[in-house]
Amino acid sequence: MLTRSSRTPSDPASEEQKQRALSDIGEGISLKGDAFATTIYRHVALESAIDVFLKKSRFYSLAHRRWKVPRSCARLFDADICTPFLQILSSILKHFMREATAHGTRKIVDTHSVDLLHCEADGVMHHSRPSLVVKAEGPSFQLPNAKPGERPLKVGYSNVASCIEIQKNSDIIPVFEQLARVAIYARQIFRHQPNRRFARVLVMSESHIRVFHFDRSGTQYSQLIDYHDDPYTFVRLILGISSLDESDIGLDTSIQWTIENGRKVGGAIRTRGPDDKDVTYALAEIEPTLFRGNIRGRSTICWKVNDPATGEQLIVKDSWRSEERTSEHIFLQQILGLPGVVQMVNYEPDRCDTKRLRGLGDAIPEAYRNRIETRVVLKAYGKSILEYTSAKQLFCALRDAIAGHRAVFEKGMLHRDVSPHNVLLGKAGADPGERGILIDFDIAIQRHLKTPATWQIGTRLYQSVIALNSIRPVPHHLPHSHLDDLESFLYILVHLMFIYDSNGIAHPIDYTLTMWDEVRDNCRMAAQLKEAYLSQTWMPPEVEARWPSPCIDLMIEFNVFLLPIMRHRMVINQWARTVQKREERKLTSEAGHHYDHILQLFDTAIEALDKPDTWRVATNSGGTASAPEALSSDSSSSDSSLEEWIRNYRKENHPHSILTPSPVRSSKRALDDGADSQPPAKRLRSPGGETGGDSGSSGGSLV
Repeated sequence: MLTRSSRTPSDPASEEQKQRALSDIGEGISLKGDAFATTIYRHVALESAIDVFLKKSRFYSLAHRRWKVPRSCARLFDADICTPFLQILSSILKHFMREATAHGTRKIVDTHSVDLLHCEADGVMHHSRPSLVVKAEGPSFQLPNAKPGERPLKVGYSNVASCIEIQKNSDIIPVFEQLARVAIYARQIFRHQPNRRFARVLVMSESHIRVFHFDRSGTQYSQLIDYHDDPYTFVRLILGISSLDESDIGLDTSIQWTIENGRKVGGAIRTRGPDDKDVTYALAEIEPTLFRGNIRGRSTICWKVNDPATGEQLIVKDSWRSEERTSEHIFLQQILGLPGVVQMVNYEPDRCDTKRLRGLGDAIPEAYRNRIETRVVLKAYGKSILEYTSAKQLFCALRDAIAGHRAVFEKGMLHRDVSPHNVLLGKAGADPGERGILIDFDIAIQRHLKTPATWQIGTRLYQSVIALNSIRPVPHHLPHSHLDDLESFLYILVHLMFIYDSNGIAHPIDYTLTMWDEVRDNCRMAAQLKEAYLSQTWMPPEVEARWPSPCIDLMIEFNVFLLPIMRHRMVINQWARTVQKREERKLTSEAGHHYDHILQLFDTAIEALDKPDTWRVATNSGGTASAPEALSSDSSSSDSSLEEWIRNYRKENHPHSILTPSPVRSSKRALDDGADSQPPAKRLRSPGGETGGDSGSSGGSLV
């Protein structure tokens, strides 16, 4: 069935919007039978009450058992097609929700010719036009923002409870095309309403209705239901998606705002602690400090709040883990009191799961992956490490985060997603040990489980050579170890020192990072480039010129230390499992020496940074190999065709990017999710908010 709005696209970029939405939700699940549609809103109206309405309604014929819509809308103009549906839906709300409709709390609105503005990370003003929407007022809704210079809008995705798309029976299209259209609407509802748990969108024709349900596990949809034959389900669906109970329409009612003149002016979050007592925190900011706006995945959201007892600023973090993963609060409990790592104040595990939201019983669809919501309350710290303003601040922060990682290791855990998003600066004036904080333990693991290192976990730009090479088939992959995370700390330095100067000012992106970014989807090549980098005993002259010599010395010594260990691990990765285990135990037993060595490198550099008269003066004169030449340095996994491969790869895939700075994206695989918007600033910054990271991010500019 061809949608009216898809015949005449309201946005020239509608195909791009479809692809964004479909990639966000993944593959939809087609439900068998009609149990989902007929039961999800059974509680909103008794059958006897619906009988009374049907007898009184001038839009339903009891004699013909049919709603009064045209049997065919084929000859109706676009402006007229919504009218009969609008009248029927409005009559249902007026009968069952008389007071709400009288006061405008819920209202069916024709938006087939109204541009509902999108919220996108790229800042481009996209829009779409659902046929009808349920306009809503209440503690989770506010008037939409208008385009600059235009009058305020009365309806937008920030104040709709649901959308209804009208289609014609005469223009049959596959359900996938229906999904592509309504997924755009659902995605924007999630992006504009940060306390959304699920969204339901209806698709109607002259004879049938279908329910699309979107949540953190993706989407599922019902079979077509003849709403003339089943008016009870139809009435309940309309009442359900328009319900005054915000939990019925998919909102988390523990997060509420104070509304004045249609806009949010304050708010609060209510959570229940392990002592089973409710605590209400006032929002320090109206909008979340970290919100990626994606539907499917962990979908981490962080809120700045104020402690009601002390006034201390805290962070409330909501996320949806896969059912098979250990809840983050378990790891946070084990690291309480450790310096250099995030500290938990309160937690509320297992708040909700998508299985319940979907009304699933024991019959779980094969492709379905249950996700469970967890809320943790955390201590607040400084900004992201990307916001450093001096070399010493950066190196102190990384040094203390590495020391924190060591303490976590000694407690029997590994982080597995060390990246700039997950390292914060300490609070102003923090003591040594707290100048840098490691956060986000969503995908941490217990060391004793010997979980294999994998390219599917973590942030691509910072993954170790071993993790990247796990894409190669070997009999037994090495387990993820502390060495993989230490290597990731090094790549944080590479990222920061190769793009920024010692004061945090951005410069053209170095060739090394440009190449890492360009091959981000080729794990083997990414591993070769990183091994080639580790083989270097020099830094690009442009980098040397921007950083004090103690920083350069640390980088080179870090490389020199990790290279032989990495190569040894590459070798034992090919060995029989019994021999592997022996070598693993040996490397683990030497972990203390590994941490000692790296921390000493940082301590030496930090001490030298206080003595500028001892620094070497960097020059841009000759004597240093060019960036392309560096790629041919001695490397066990590189071959003589490496440079030729790079040239051909760039020619075929990035013909305009040779030695030209381009945005670097931090791809994450097998995790969620969308990119944050990049706020305008003099200094270019990475996504990932100031107070928490979401290791579910699937991308985003690093500069």
